[in-house]
Amino acid sequence: MACRFLSPALLALASGAAGAQALAAPDLSWGVSAGVQHRRLVERADDGRRLVEESGPMLRLALDGALKLQGGGALQAGAGLAGGTLDYEGRTQAGAPLATDSRHRDLALSFGWRPWAPASWGEAWLVLRAVQQRRDIASTATVTGLRETSTLVMPGVRWTGSFDAARWRLRPAAELRTSAWHRLHVDYRGLYDAQDLDGGHRNELSLVLDASTAASPWSWSFEWTRARQAASERAPLTRGGAAAGTVRQPRIEIDDVMLRVRRAF
Repeated sequence: MACRFLSPALLALASGAAGAQALAAPDLSWGVSAGVQHRRLVERADDGRRLVEESGPMLRLALDGALKLQGGGALQAGAGLAGGTLDYEGRTQAGAPLATDSRHRDLALSFGWRPWAPASWGEAWLVLRAVQQRRDIASTATVTGLRETSTLVMPGVRWTGSFDAARWRLRPAAELRTSAWHRLHVDYRGLYDAQDLDGGHRNELSLVLDASTAASPWSWSFEWTRARQAASERAPLTRGGAAAGTVRQPRIEIDDVMLRVRRAF
């Protein structure tokens, strides 16, 4: 009798525990993406004159994940890697034309928090992005190249929307970021001592249009990013520990246009 009595109770308890676990199971999604982008980087003097222009294609790979929270909120995280060789056109300090290559490599980590559930007008996110961008300017027969590594932390805000058009689900997004911390390391390849200095303040605007068909794990997106960075403060330049003048990073403009495909899981 005891066994016949306890069995239904145990079954009910086990069923309830399983149900509780199912309710507590995290609502997690993730995806991988690959894309090709075109970058144009321009350095400008204080009077607006163009000093340097770099342009060319880059390949980008990324991994992202999202976790839905109780109450309708959500968390996001992502990591990305991009690289490519750009054409470099500028001038030497003496004013002579200079043409070479500039290898770019970007590493990025991003985090997002959506405090509230999606509304009819879309979704509001708070974002934090950490990025390291490296420019490796090749030497020529007459000019020694250099390597610049910029590391930035940029908080920001993002809006995303969603609507249907024919058989497509379209998701536009706009994100605005500003640098809270920027450190620049310059390696002069032995011509001068390596240098660390505070980088100029940067603002970034990113516009994205993502499209997918119903129930498809694949999506395509077009992204445009505009970055504007102020010139850095002047810093002492040394060679072998002895003063050799001052240096600063000029004003910089970066425009990226990217086409990307993503697979959701």
